[in-house]
Amino acid sequence: MRHVDMSGLTTPPAWAAKTVPTLDAVLAAMASNTKRAFTDHWTDEEVRGPLLALVGQKCWYCETTIQRADVTVDHFRPKSEVLGEPGHHGYWWLAYTIDNYRIACKHCNSGGARFDGMREGRAKGSRFPLLAGPRAWRRRDDLALEQPVLLDPARMGDPELLGFDAAGYARRSHMPYSKAEAQRRVCRADETIRILALNATQITDQRRNLMTEIAVLAQVPGDLPSVQALIASKTGPTAQWSAAANAALAVQRACAPTRDQPVPSTAQRSATPVIAPEHSTVDVRDLLQYLDPAELAAGIALTGRYNNKEYPGVLRPDSRISVWNRLWGTPTSAARAATGSDDIDGWDFWRLTIASVEQSLAEFRAAHITPDPPA
Repeated sequence: MRHVDMSGLTTPPAWAAKTVPTLDAVLAAMASNTKRAFTDHWTDEEVRGPLLALVGQKCWYCETTIQRADVTVDHFRPKSEVLGEPGHHGYWWLAYTIDNYRIACKHCNSGGARFDGMREGRAKGSRFPLLAGPRAWRRRDDLALEQPVLLDPARMGDPELLGFDAAGYARRSHMPYSKAEAQRRVCRADETIRILALNATQITDQRRNLMTEIAVLAQVPGDLPSVQALIASKTGPTAQWSAAANAALAVQRACAPTRDQPVPSTAQRSATPVIAPEHSTVDVRDLLQYLDPAELAAGIALTGRYNNKEYPGVLRPDSRISVWNRLWGTPTSAARAATGSDDIDGWDFWRLTIASVEQSLAEFRAAHITPDPPA
């Protein structure tokens, strides 16, 4: 995911006029408590064309080029309903607001992505969970007060929260967690990866190949114009998976020696930033020091229970949790990936056994880390 600047978009007057009767009909249906019908004016070329021109014909969420398939214009704030919010009629007043449109592929918008042959990802659809702030229910409510969970490619700063490892997997970047994330024990990047299936098998394999190719090209001696042009073609805003390509290029440049800078050691390159104590409410990195190193190296078994069913997980030495061979950076996203629920708190869900005593991750954290005093 990379930032898409929508500031230059304008609403075509003729198109806007055409949408007025449709929205009036929606309002009338709501007043009479009858079924609403949204005419799909967002597929009109005078709107979809300028959206596609911003970064080319690729999904704004996963950056996959959309070929031989219909281009979906997604409503970032869903127009008809909000899943998990009973009684909410959706952000109907934004149905014909261009600022609310995002170009999406079928997998990100409606599902179908697969991981190791199994169906993966819930897809965005009518999901629009909030991290904090009051939800807008009507036209006069202030949208700026909402803090969405899903990363928004059109919001400055959101794409920077998403990073990539050398294997091509999307992960949380080294950006610190926000106060709202720490309070809710939710990582926005992890939840975006989970809901949109950004680590589906096909896309991950191809991202890894692209990152490897960039690494090789970046190590070619000299500044050959042909090599630089090839790199530019793969890292530019319209290129497929260009955020991952840029991440690979940044690693190579950071590790490249200069006259005044020696090659960094392996320890320096792999060092992780110091994590503030409150961040243990989102991931488990701060807790690894309290676990037996030998047991952690082998992987510590975790168990979660939900709706009379038991779900296995493994806490790995890198602090990630493996669920059905999928890696998650936070307990909550791992629990939600295991169960398919969007509401579970992974700290209460996952349990581990230490010295023959079974306890939740929340209980283990409380026993070892003193919470910060209220601000």
